[in-house]
Formats: sequence, C-alpha cells, structure tokens
Amino acid sequence: MSVASIMKLGVLATSLALVPLPALAHSGHAEAPSAAGGATGSSDVDVTPEARANLGLEVTEAELRPLASVLVIIGEIAAAPDRSGAVTSRIAGRVVSVSVAEGDAVRRGQPVVEVESLLLGDPPPRARYTSPLDGVVIDRHAVPGASVEPNTHLLEVADMREVLAVGQLFEGQIGRVAVGQAVRVGVPSFPDLAFDGVVERIGGVLDAASRSLPVYVRVKNQRAELRPGMRAELAIVTGASDAALAVPRGAVLGDFGALFVFREKSDDATRFERVPVVTGASDDRWVEIVEGLLPGDRVVTQGNYSLQFLPPAAAEHRDGAAPHADAGPREPVGRTSVVVGGAAAGALAAVSALVALATRARRGGS
Repeated sequence: MSVASIMKLGVLATSLALVPLPALAHSGHAEAPSAAGGATGSSDVDVTPEARANLGLEVTEAELRPLASVLVIIGEIAAAPDRSGAVTSRIAGRVVSVSVAEGDAVRRGQPVVEVESLLLGDPPPRARYTSPLDGVVIDRHAVPGASVEPNTHLLEVADMREVLAVGQLFEGQIGRVAVGQAVRVGVPSFPDLAFDGVVERIGGVLDAASRSLPVYVRVKNQRAELRPGMRAELAIVTGASDAALAVPRGAVLGDFGALFVFREKSDDATRFERVPVVTGASDDRWVEIVEGLLPGDRVVTQGNYSLQFLPPAAAEHRDGAAPHADAGPREPVGRTSVVVGGAAAGALAAVSALVALATRARRGGS
C-alpha cells in the first residue's frame, strides 16, 4: 500500500473520530438544549449538593389553588398624605443648624432645625422646630446659613409604615377597578417580594393627554422597604377562577409550544427530571399546569435556568443498569463531562496505527 493511500485512510478515520458526541455538545453551548434531552434521550440531570447550593436551587410543590384574574398597571410609590408632615419656619431669619438628613429616622417632638430671628437682640432670638410625627425624613431643604421667610418649607417627615402606590388606569380599564379590591405591588428593588395593598380611591378627572385616571393603592410597609419615587407594578385582583393545578411562574421555562419544568426526583434530592408541560390560565404569580405534573410534584422555581445546560445523567445511573462495556471514564457529577464510546475510541486507535505505518513507510522509502 502506498504512503498516499495510507494517508487517505488516515483522513477518513480522523473524520470519524471527530464526530461530535452528545455530551460534548453541552460544553460552551450557546443555546438551551432541546426539550427532548438531546441525542441520548435522557431527561435527567445530576447536581452535587455543592452545585445545588451554588446555583441557589429552590423547589416548591405543584398544588391545587384558585387563580386570580388580574389587571397589571405601572405606577410609583408615594408617601401617604395623612402620614406625612412638613416643618416650616414661623419667622424670618437664618438657619443656624440642621440636626437631621434625608433618610434619618426621627421621633415626634425631636429637635430638627434651629432658626435665628432677624429681630435685633444680643443675642438674636432663636426658634427651634421639632418633628411633627414619628417617621423618616424624606425631603430636606434647610441648610445652615440659608435665609428663610415665614412659612418656608424646611423639611418633610413621613411615617413609612404605610405608603401609596399610585398607578394610571387607561380609559378602557377603568370599569374593571373598584375601591376595596386587593392589589399585589412589586418593585424592581426587591424583585422577590410582593407587598399587599388595597385600592383606596380612584381619581376623578382623566388626564386629557394620556386618557388615563390615577388609582391610589394603600400598601403596608412595616419594614420600610418601599420608598417614595420607586417604580412599581400594581397587580389589581379583579376576580378569581376555580382551583387549578398550578406552580409559580418562575418554574416554567422554554418557548410557547415547548414549555418544560425541572421536577425533583422523589428518591434523590440531587437529581432533577426535565418534564414537558402544557400550561393554561395564569396570573401575576402562578400558572396553571394542564398536562405534565401531578399535585405534590416538587418543581424547581429558582436556579432552574442553569439546569438546562448541565449534561444528561449517565444511563447506568438513570435506570440502574450496569455501566456499558465501551463507556469511558466520566468526570465527577456537577461538571461538564464527555464520554468517549467504543466507536470513537476505535477510530482514534486506527488513526494512531495509520500514522505510525505512514511514518515507517516514509522512512523505508528515504
């Protein structure tokens, strides 16, 4: 056999050896694997306890629950007028001292600003102003040395244990909203929290330019996470449906027509099965599962996006069968792993033999 023929066979064997393996496709994958679980047909992934902690995986049970009908609008957090108060000067003069800054907590009667009068005297008389209520300083205009006139606004204090979420209803939405309806308020600053509120009042006159009407929602804010000026999303509950099997919205991944969840295996808290699902009705928190899950199934709600890119569980682990005879070594669970099967290993061995034969042929002909 000529050296040229041997080298042609070597190229052919090399191409066979370099056929991509299913497990290799997950390394540096640019897109999520298909819902079918790849060419291996596996729908399970293994995660070490350490990896589970690092990914921040959280699970919850699919349960029967009523789904709400909601109207979602955009709004802003504002101080409640009946829970705020202004500090103003009663005299003309000059600010001598300011003992608080924006964001400071104050008590009712606590001194906050001192003003020196313009009246003649030695020393000139001074007026000390105190906080009108328990709360937080949300606005401050007074600075030492500044001149003030009677009724000059010095600062504002608000009790932040309750605030208002002010949204805008477009003309076609007004009929769906009424005073007393429950509202769930979310803000980008705390994406994992929802604040309970209730529609307190609806504005009386439409804005001529936007054709919208303000709606005011009273919101409990005991820990003062909500601050005036924060952007907010208001989910106004306009009705409720019958009980349905539902999971949190964050549990469902994929595109329409190819949706799926990761279900925790009942016998192993470090193994998760990718399950195709069909969804139905939904609200701002829950989505109905029409097909794919049963009540009590535990699904991943946090960290599930990263599970898409883990390699599928080994077949011998998945079904309890003995390892395949031509299966090569696998890296520890929780890392991207590549298995070199018998066909690829044989091709690689053939490449090595052909290269050695070609080398000897060239040496013999030289």
